[in-house]
Amino acid sequence: MKTSIIYNSHSGTTKAYAEEIGNFLSGNGIECRISSIDDYDKEYLLSSDLVMLGCWTSGLMIFAQHPERAWKKFVEEMPVIRKKTVALFTTYKIATGSMFRKMENILADKSDPPKAILKSRSKQLTDKNRSTLEVLINS
Repeated sequence: MKTSIIYNSHSGTTKAYAEEIGNFLSGNGIECRISSIDDYDKEYLLSSDLVMLGCWTSGLMIFAQHPERAWKKFVEEMPVIRKKTVALFTTYKIATGSMFRKMENILADKSDPPKAILKSRSKQLTDKNRSTLEVLINS
C-alpha cells in the first residue's frame, strides 16, 4: 500500500502528528511520503492507495472550528482523488467541533467520503488512533 500524508501546520504540531502517523504506517510495512500542502508530489498523490489529509484546527477554541484558508485552497487546487481510501486528521487545543464536517464538505468534489478521522491534542498517536490506522491498512 502506498500512502500520501499531506498536512497544513501552523506551529509544527500538525507536522509532528503527520510524522507520527507516517512512522506508525512505515513500521507496519506501508510505503509513506509525508509532505506539506506546499511541497507535495502530485504524481505520488495520484499513485497512492491511501491519502491522509491533515490541517490544524482554526477557530475560537470551543466553537467555529474550521480548516485554515491555505488548506481549503490546497484542496480546491489538488487533483481529483476518487477511488482512493481517504482519511482526515487534525490537531487541536480544546475541541474539534465541526472541523471534520467542514473538511469533508470542502473535499466532497475531489474524493469519496473519508474512511477515517484522527485527531490529537498532543501530536502523539493514541491507542484509538493506532486502532483506526490498523483498520485502514488491513481493509
